[in-house]
Amino acid sequence: MIDNTKFLTHSQTIINRLYQHSDFVICRPKTNNYYSLRHKDFGIKLSLDFRKAVENGKVVGFCHLEINVSPHYHFNQYHHNGNDFTPLQAISTISDILIYLGIKQREYNELNVCNIEFGLNIIPDADTKDLINGLYFYKKTPFKVGDFPYFKKTDATSYKQIKAYAKGLQFADYPEYGINKNTFRFEVKSKQAKNICKYGINTATDLLNLESYNRLGQILLDEWEQVLLINLGLKSNELYALKRDEVLFIQNVKSIDFWSGFKTDVTRKKFIRAKEKYINLLDRKDNLHYLIKLQIIDKLFNSQNVPNSTQKTTINRENLQNDKTTSQLINLEYGTNGQNNRVCLVTNLDISMQKKGSKFLCMTGLKYYKENQPETYQKLTEKYLTEKQKGKSFDRQNYFIAHNIRNAKTNIQHNPKYSRQRFEKRNYNENQLQLFNLCTSHI
Repeated sequence: MIDNTKFLTHSQTIINRLYQHSDFVICRPKTNNYYSLRHKDFGIKLSLDFRKAVENGKVVGFCHLEINVSPHYHFNQYHHNGNDFTPLQAISTISDILIYLGIKQREYNELNVCNIEFGLNIIPDADTKDLINGLYFYKKTPFKVGDFPYFKKTDATSYKQIKAYAKGLQFADYPEYGINKNTFRFEVKSKQAKNICKYGINTATDLLNLESYNRLGQILLDEWEQVLLINLGLKSNELYALKRDEVLFIQNVKSIDFWSGFKTDVTRKKFIRAKEKYINLLDRKDNLHYLIKLQIIDKLFNSQNVPNSTQKTTINRENLQNDKTTSQLINLEYGTNGQNNRVCLVTNLDISMQKKGSKFLCMTGLKYYKENQPETYQKLTEKYLTEKQKGKSFDRQNYFIAHNIRNAKTNIQHNPKYSRQRFEKRNYNENQLQLFNLCTSHI
């Protein structure tokens, strides 16, 4: 989830220690006010910027140090960041980086988080190129084309940036990394400590707490809700059930000029009403924005239930000593034992045909029951598939069945600070959950 992160410290002890670190070499500073070092093997993905302290025109020391780290790249030996990166893996990786830099656990609170990027990689059913082209606005701020093809970003505020791009295409020339070419990444970049504090993150210690990642996940979901995504690929048969004025409206909203007309504060409500009308019309069809929202929810839930990876890093840790093990820094309440659950927690059906660690019946298991126990599969369809979803393809139906089965358990437990009704209202269509009883646990 978490990627490029910057720590800032005024501790002269840490500054002097890293200034003498043998694995860093001098590089070009970002301004003349800095003295900069980068890692000799990993480059700017692991770098140090020392802010010069000047008296009478002479450098007399450093007033602060900025430590730039890329946990996701570190996790993949600095080759890429195109795969999944769970909170537990992020905690372990950040701890590993800090240990390597020689920073003691008692010093973690002296590392203030002043820059952070967090996001998710998903593989949508739609072509990612069409998806990127259909991204028009974040709230009322238009997306701008970024530094490479199929990359868009928006400066939501002076301290926050929303980014969306085709992660798979970024690494298309590196098939050895196994990154799906249709991978889409949605990301939030926060550039000021005062805004990051609103996420409940102040120092490096907070990035070793799983609750921080739960908050970041909810923020990602909330930010996606503010995005205007236009389904550019609507087919003529999908428009058949609409009235003439609704068809005309659908055609008009595909033009960026239509939305650009709502620029003033006076037309703000018109922009909101037009967006709501467009979303309501798509309720009768595949709403791409909504489907991606479901994938984000699924990815966030699954990322909290993946055991920590044993993948090794290229950093030599032979001579390093840790004050406490990483497990002591992790809230073990959220950990998993890695054992294979043989029974779905909702349906009580056997799921031994699914991957190790599965807790709920998923698409693999549904295909198994379709082929081997069609009567059981039919009962699942009747209970967990709404009428609106029954006209979709086999794979799409299975996706929704699996999603609704999982919700039968997780909606009750989700965000206990708030009511279940508020969660459902925020994440689902108004009538969807009324079509089946989520309180029963067996077929």
